Formats: sequence, C-alpha cells, structure tokens
Amino acid sequence: MRLERIYRVIDRLRAVSLILIMAFIIGIGGIQIFLRYFPWTRPFDWVDEIMRYLNIWVVFLAASIGVKESTHLSMDYFLKKYFSPRTVEWIKRATHLCIILTMLILIYHGALRVWANRYTYIQSMHLSISFFYLAIPVGSALILFDYILVLLHKGDHPYSRSKNNASEG
Repeated sequence: MRLERIYRVIDRLRAVSLILIMAFIIGIGGIQIFLRYFPWTRPFDWVDEIMRYLNIWVVFLAASIGVKESTHLSMDYFLKKYFSPRTVEWIKRATHLCIILTMLILIYHGALRVWANRYTYIQSMHLSISFFYLAIPVGSALILFDYILVLLHKGDHPYSRSKNNASEG
C-alpha cells in the first residue's frame, strides 16, 4: 500500500512535468514563430537550443509512461505464432531483464555525464547543460522502476490505467 502511494506521487510528478515541458515548448515555439514574422521584433536567441534540449526530457518521461501503459512496440503476434506460451513468457522475462540491465548502464553513465558537465553551459545562456543531461539518469530510473514492477507482476504493470479501466468496465 505504501509503495502504491509513492508510485502515484512519482507518476503524478512525471505526468505534470511532461505536460509543463510540452506546454513550454509549444508556447515559446509559438512566440518565436510570431516574433520572426514582424520586422520590428527580434526572436529570442536561446529558444531553439532550449527547445532542442528539453526534448531529451520529453523522450525519457514519455518513454517511462509508455512502459507503465504497455504502449511500446512488441512482437506478441510473432512470438505467440511460433512459440509455446511458456517459451513466450521466458522470452519476455529475458527481454525485461536485458532492458533493466540497459537502464542500469544508462543511469550510471548518465550520472557520470551529468557530473562531468556540471560547469559546462549552453551557448545562449548561463545554464548548465548538466540539467538537460540529468534527463538520462532520471528517465532511465523511472523506466527501470516501471520494468521492475512489470517483471515482478508477471508482465502486467500493477498501476497501469489501462488495466484499471478494463477492470472497472
């Protein structure tokens, strides 16, 4: 029960962060387009670079939500057609273990990258690039946590909305 509460808070923070980042990208991108078409205005120098770097956060946050909702591409049709249900289960578990190992590697090397670039600033403003690199270990940790939950619950995410909506209907 306590794990579920913690997960709900993390999930809410992840969703709100993703919404805020996307709203910022769309809003500032729209303003930037507007400013380019009027000769008496000058577009901001920093917008393109910031939007590009914020996409790293969007990718990692959305990928972790994709794990939770089981929306990533899978080969279920192929596996079920050519393998027995027991073999399919083993293949899926092995795949999840490979992904978990990959996320551990990404967390480690992402944290090294964040630490190494803590005094490196983006070109257009005095903002450390390590903030944007932080998306890699944070996003990988979220993905890792979701895949561990999937692995422990035999292929189903225990807090997935699609699972909860199917049981309510």
